[in-house]
Amino acid sequence: MDKHSLIVDSVVVRFGQKTVLSGGYITSETGMVTGLLGRNGAGKSCMFRALMGGLRVENVMVSMDGMPVDRRLIGRFIKYLPQGRLIPEGMKLRRAFDLYGVNYWNFVNRSPKFSRHHDSPIYELSGGEARLAELYLVLLSDAPFYILDEPFTQVDPVNIDEVKALIRERSKDHGIIVTDHNYDAISSVADNLFVIADGYTNPVQSREDLVRQGYLRAED
Repeated sequence: MDKHSLIVDSVVVRFGQKTVLSGGYITSETGMVTGLLGRNGAGKSCMFRALMGGLRVENVMVSMDGMPVDRRLIGRFIKYLPQGRLIPEGMKLRRAFDLYGVNYWNFVNRSPKFSRHHDSPIYELSGGEARLAELYLVLLSDAPFYILDEPFTQVDPVNIDEVKALIRERSKDHGIIVTDHNYDAISSVADNLFVIADGYTNPVQSREDLVRQGYLRAED
């Protein structure tokens, strides 16, 4: 297994006079799940969109294995599950899996209920089914790193353990960055944690760090 490291640094995001991120930062490496926490509006999704080229920003620096990454080629190294819909509403599942180079039937082996959706456009699936399909699409694709923005959103509670198991499985040979409002799910699957507060990313060593950064209340 080749080991890789990823550093996203010096992310600055401003909208007019409002500064969302002044020092966005995150790291990932093969064999690790990194959790990114932050309250609503802290800038988690903005940092991911800046990294992937979906948001024009003042600054963002990306390196892999100590070398700068050509931002035009970022999709070769990182597969990204956005907070919103990944697969266009009218696209059939089999077409989406073909485009990502993922065998649909390997997905069905893991989730047999999707055997009947091979030719279904994404809009025919429930929100939870669509999210699960998109999650598998990203995590089974070929890239050294995955970024998952709100992967547990809309996923049926009975499937959350399945999702966590897949993330752990894929992290053995990949680096994975995950953010979600489901703190319990994130904290149980992540090997290390960061939190965004006041425009900066801070490493989390203990629960007290999350209280101090305003992510958790002392009585939670």
